[in-house]
Amino acid sequence: MQSAIDQFRISIGRVRDLIALHNSLKAQSTNVLDVSDILRSALVLAVSALDYYVHEVVTLGMLEIYRGQRPEPRVTANTTQSAFDRFQVSLGTARQDRIIALDIESWLEDEVQQIKGEEFLTQPQTLSTLIPVISQTLSNKLNEENIVLLKNEIQAKLRKDSYQTPDNIASSIRLISDKDLWKEVANLIGRKTKDIKADLNAIVGRRNKIAHEADINPAFNIGDRWPIDDNLVNDAVTFIEQVVESIDQIL
Repeated sequence: MQSAIDQFRISIGRVRDLIALHNSLKAQSTNVLDVSDILRSALVLAVSALDYYVHEVVTLGMLEIYRGQRPEPRVTANTTQSAFDRFQVSLGTARQDRIIALDIESWLEDEVQQIKGEEFLTQPQTLSTLIPVISQTLSNKLNEENIVLLKNEIQAKLRKDSYQTPDNIASSIRLISDKDLWKEVANLIGRKTKDIKADLNAIVGRRNKIAHEADINPAFNIGDRWPIDDNLVNDAVTFIEQVVESIDQIL
């Protein structure tokens, strides 16, 4: 799942660049030029980087469970299935498997030919020779074609949800881990769980004001927005970094 944290770090680097651009422009201009919207954009992108990370790490984690490279989350006391087991996808992947099963002979012939060459099929083979070839063929199927199809199905399902608030993030992580996420994040950061959640909710709340309400403060005059500065945004970005790096360490 390294690619998920790598992409997050790149995204946060872009956010830091935006903050630096704001500070540079502000230092070279008068108060007549309002460059605060650069900071608003940086805050939105920081939360977006968190959201994207959670989507990616959950998708990759589910694929690792499917491959047998990661243990499936344990069943909780109140359920008979893990969150992973309860996750539903469309019949897209099953449809491909059904097509292969209905014409397994032709499919195996094509796959074995690609692995061993056409000459292999023209020669008599013993069962002990064929079993490893068939095993490799089926393994390739599991680790390549099915993975691509399943990844597409998982991403399509997860794309419908946003993973920004503590509750939504914890719910998604339960698909790949049974750890008490926010308790462990709080331990790593060295703060109380309720404070971690409250801070993240506040950041996401401000992000929503910017994204959905143009950051307008209705108590002020028309066009007046909630105040913002580089310290506020830097603190938010640093906090998001701490949260994501902690989640990645826990997983």
